[in-house]
Amino acid sequence: MFSTMVLLVGTFDGLFALNEDGTGPERQLDATVHRLHAVEDGCIAATETGLYRTTDGRTWDHVAEFPGAVVATAVSPDSDRWYVGTDHAAVHLSTDDGASWRELDALQSLPDRERWRDRAPGDDASVRTMAVHQDAPERLAVGIEPGGVYLSVDGGETWSARSAGVHDDVHHLLALGADEYVAACGNGLYRTDDAGRTWLRQDTDFRDFWFNYFRESHSHEGTLYASANGWGPVAPGGALFEVADDGTVERYPYPGENESFVISWTVRDGTVYAGTM
Repeated sequence: MFSTMVLLVGTFDGLFALNEDGTGPERQLDATVHRLHAVEDGCIAATETGLYRTTDGRTWDHVAEFPGAVVATAVSPDSDRWYVGTDHAAVHLSTDDGASWRELDALQSLPDRERWRDRAPGDDASVRTMAVHQDAPERLAVGIEPGGVYLSVDGGETWSARSAGVHDDVHHLLALGADEYVAACGNGLYRTDDAGRTWLRQDTDFRDFWFNYFRESHSHEGTLYASANGWGPVAPGGALFEVADDGTVERYPYPGENESFVISWTVRDGTVYAGTM
């Protein structure tokens, strides 16, 4: 993305850059970072103190501040529509590269809204994850933690519940196609091929009983990468799985898997990177 950087890393302790020559890391932001998202001419960072943007990989501009932390981002395929999801649960839209924002307030009037708040561990649920696919640019899927999956076919102006059959502690949505999504949840990994009308649990074939708290998944060259952290006798360890197109599942060891679990993924020059916690 940037000629002088190999990797941007968001953490609870701030945002860091690792240089191509191996030096670093260099701290660039002090705020807790929840999500990094590539956009045209740069990258945006979802943080506890709002949304930031860089065009050179070194300097960051504070684009906007919202009621609550920014925990999720999505961008339309043409980059004309930027979405942010917050805690408390809300979705905001910008159509001018972050210069101005409006809340897509139809989310607040959904019949399930009070149920999310009642079940949340804090004051409210959060829009933990959002997904847009290039084959359906007006379609926006959001995962509520806790609350389930909701889908808009008009860029967030109206919403439909797509939560039947998927665990409602949704951590991450991965859009594989216009109608295909993978949901990493607090109890299981789920997949839909009909835009969330039905869901099929995937991890029942993994044969790893203690690893079903899924954080995030990633797809690259026909392989689905998924990660979960353990509970019971394997806590606080983690497990990393690769699922091929034919459904074959392999678990791969990684350094520190007995003390950490994978929470993020990215790809650079064909290499898949996994970030652990």
